[in-house]
Amino acid sequence: MKQRTKLSLDDLNKSNVWTITPNELSQMIIDAKKKREEFAENEKHYMNIIRAVFDIQYLKREESNRVTQLENAKYEIFSTPDENGNNAIAIRKHPIKKVTDLTMENILHLEPWEVLELIGNNMGTGWKGLPLAIQDIIESAFFVDCTIMPTKTMRKEGGIIDKRKEDGYEVLEIERGTWIEGIFMKPKPRVEKVHTDYGIDDDEDGRKIHNRDIDDDLDLGVEEEEDMDDEELKKLDGEKEEEDMDDEEPDENTLHIEDIEDIDAIDDIDEEEE
Repeated sequence: MKQRTKLSLDDLNKSNVWTITPNELSQMIIDAKKKREEFAENEKHYMNIIRAVFDIQYLKREESNRVTQLENAKYEIFSTPDENGNNAIAIRKHPIKKVTDLTMENILHLEPWEVLELIGNNMGTGWKGLPLAIQDIIESAFFVDCTIMPTKTMRKEGGIIDKRKEDGYEVLEIERGTWIEGIFMKPKPRVEKVHTDYGIDDDEDGRKIHNRDIDDDLDLGVEEEEDMDDEELKKLDGEKEEEDMDDEEPDENTLHIEDIEDIDAIDDIDEEEE
């Protein structure tokens, strides 16, 4: 069994705070309070994360009535070092009682049957009656299939319910008169996102471009030119100019005087031939 990494208050975020227990949270708070100045400086930040998932109250252990009242309200009581007259902390994890309590963070920590139970208790709306935002939250963590069929067809031996269960789905059946709405749900694989770095300092798997490769392309032929003498360079420059001139097409907006004279000469020849 993989040992859990011990978290501190500084490690908590909106996602992993759902994974801890009230007992673990009480110890985190006790450990953090040992560094008084640091805790006081960051207390608001800690509580913004914690209170999204837990209810917390400080109290005195000696107040038996108060302790009993909190325990009846599903709080867990933990002893703490005395501070401002309080020597205990009461912690209760927020219960997820309805589909509107679902979030992108807590949905990842629920089982299919728990989500189906919330849907079943949602005034009979079924899957298609859920707001699209809630459907999106659920589908971010689960594969969902919804089918409405006559009761006999839905429940027949070897039918859709049996097949879905063989595929690992949990099922919720909601009766619709002589028909049944079947909601099937199973967890999606938890896939860690792999970040690919497309920097320019690494050529692993040929995915990245080196600076030296770019420089080599830009400097192609430069060393050869440096080895040429002056006459060869002039000859090379002349050839390049001729190639450039051959490639250019005259534009009537950029004609030179010589071009105009050539055109007149051509016209004179045409008149003589006539």
